Amino acid sequence: MSSTVVDNASTDGTGDRLRPMAERGELLYYNTGANLGGAGGFNYGLRRGYELGYQYFWLMDDDTVPTPTALEAIVRAGEALGGDYGYLCSRAVWTDGTLCKMNLPDAPGGGPLSEPDENGLVPIERATFVGFFVARGIVERVGLPIREFFIWSDDTNYCLRINHIAKGYWAADSVVTHKMGSNTNANIVTDDSGRLERYVYAFRNRCYNYRMEGRMGAYWIYILKRLVRIITRAPDCRLRRIRYMLRGVLRGITFRPGIETVTGPEERTP
Repeated sequence: MSSTVVDNASTDGTGDRLRPMAERGELLYYNTGANLGGAGGFNYGLRRGYELGYQYFWLMDDDTVPTPTALEAIVRAGEALGGDYGYLCSRAVWTDGTLCKMNLPDAPGGGPLSEPDENGLVPIERATFVGFFVARGIVERVGLPIREFFIWSDDTNYCLRINHIAKGYWAADSVVTHKMGSNTNANIVTDDSGRLERYVYAFRNRCYNYRMEGRMGAYWIYILKRLVRIITRAPDCRLRRIRYMLRGVLRGITFRPGIETVTGPEERTP
């Protein structure tokens, strides 16, 4: 089977370089036609891969570079589990080799991560789409990532849906490098003022996830804490930060995206 490239409407000349290769049959090239955001890109790519018959999918951001043994290690981890897993995630490190803060998985119950077992595996309940490995059978059961999320929390949502049917694991021996500009978490309290508008997606999508899990009380506590931190710690533009946060909250209350399946019609969720 030829290599497959999904181009999320890039503007750096990628399409011009790849189309001749596609015309010669050296690869399959798809262009989304518009910037679908990270969530839409993962949705589109996963659907295309499924339609082409792939049995496994390894998702990661475009600034992520796997080490030479990363894929081998994550496949080996899945084999050690006998295929009995919902998803596996690679160990994402930053350019200096330290753990990438944005991509640290969550342990079950919110506690600390346990030490890897003899197969390098650690049980988790949330991972990011940076080295995220999932099998075809799981995609058939839970559907695709929600494209309407655009950016942020689409990976959390996917993990929450998978957690209801199978366990997730951190495959610590599978290492990928996430070449972010800095090793920090996205945070509306301290982020650059030019990036604030995108946080509307963050608070909207988080609201949907909390609502899906029946945990809106916890969501309101989260919002209150963020409000206090903006007021007391934000370096500038405090009213703008609050405005974008509240805009996301209000949109989240009525946000009802569909979950697209690969075996049937679109379904609606709470």
